[in-house]
Amino acid sequence: MGTPAQFDHDVFRILLYRNDATEILLEINSDGLRIPSVLVPAHSRIAEEITAAIRSGWNLQTVYLFTLPLDGLSHDPIHYQVVESCRLEPTPPAGMQWHPVLSLSVDNLQDPEDSAAIQNSLTTLDRYQRGELPGVFGKTGWLRMVTEWVEAQAATAGLRLTGEFRQLNASPTFNLTRFETDGPTLWFKAVGEPNLHEYRVTLKLASLFPGFLPQILGTRLEWNAWLALAAEGCQLDANSANNAWAAAAENLALLQISSFGRRFELIQAGCKDLRPCSLMNLVDLFLDAMTELMERQTKPSPAPLSRKELFSLGRDISSALQQIGECAIPNTLGHLDMNPGNVLVCGTHCTFLDWAEAYIGPPFFSFQYLLEHFRRIQGGHWQKEKSLVASYARHWTRFASAREINAAFRLMPLLAAFAYGVGIGSWRNRESFQPQSARHLRSLTRRMKCEADSLQERRLTCVP
Repeated sequence: MGTPAQFDHDVFRILLYRNDATEILLEINSDGLRIPSVLVPAHSRIAEEITAAIRSGWNLQTVYLFTLPLDGLSHDPIHYQVVESCRLEPTPPAGMQWHPVLSLSVDNLQDPEDSAAIQNSLTTLDRYQRGELPGVFGKTGWLRMVTEWVEAQAATAGLRLTGEFRQLNASPTFNLTRFETDGPTLWFKAVGEPNLHEYRVTLKLASLFPGFLPQILGTRLEWNAWLALAAEGCQLDANSANNAWAAAAENLALLQISSFGRRFELIQAGCKDLRPCSLMNLVDLFLDAMTELMERQTKPSPAPLSRKELFSLGRDISSALQQIGECAIPNTLGHLDMNPGNVLVCGTHCTFLDWAEAYIGPPFFSFQYLLEHFRRIQGGHWQKEKSLVASYARHWTRFASAREINAAFRLMPLLAAFAYGVGIGSWRNRESFQPQSARHLRSLTRRMKCEADSLQERRLTCVP
């Protein structure tokens, strides 16, 4: 039986190197040396939590490099994370020492798995240094290189770095780091697969719609990276006033309307093509994959959908797509991850963040996602919800009648769920479905069936 801490935290052993991986930090124990570990909240950003835990517990400033692959043969695998110290602190943390890697032997280490992990990590580090593995952020010394570049970009804007930074998310090909300056904060972001397109999409959107995205100070193509000024404003939450939510809805509509007529340009830049005509071609493919997922389900509850139910769902989705395709509301820019964390509100102005899930298609999908978050956070206030819908809908009357807009809103719970399921893309990898992803897709498909049934019920009970 585990302790409570084990249920809500993960334990990571930290391979912490310095001096270009010539020294490693080890705990001193009566039975030998061992790799130190930290506790990190479960389901959190590993890089941010690990570096924060090391700073608060060991008083060391570090950057995350990569996760060491697990030994697939072990029933209880040990999670090793490779981290680099940013500064040469003269005194190691209490009970630890910096040990030269070259003088380290198996006999020095208490746990043989630690010895294997060190050798594995050094081999992997060497492969990153040689360019045999993709990802500049898997190399030691990447922070110096990035900081120099950020410093040069900041200088062109009249800003000077203070030396304070915070790494929020990372992998060898992905990086999100906040740099403090004597003025506004700067955000450095670099992307890799499967979100490589986010680089092109972000630059395109920032150039076309500068009033709705953070200002970009510089780009680095070989890193797929950009540096942006931190946008002013606050994220939406339970304490946000009604007018803040209304501002988000209105600015979303204005941004989407600004993209009118640029659908092919934005698709070419990397936005997902979720136009009704494109989604129609994916209905059978998606539900065929969901049929396989439902048949793989081992738990009796919630009950898997049958082939007959999925066939009926397919007809309902196709019918709804046909209706929205015939609607006068145009296909515009949208955001499949329109959550409160991706919206910064400053008065009547909004900035929208993180465009990896940008799409071209029915604009109301994005509002439906924002509305779902509003319902969760605000607790189902009908009058507030009605006001939020009105704030968004009124901007579309230049394209469609009130009747068409209302009809589109009725279709959104079903179609937005389908567009999200198709857009996230994990359903295409049938051979490598992860359990968590499979559960999510099954749940999402059940949600679609409920929305389709509800839509049919409303039609049957509607009085002409």
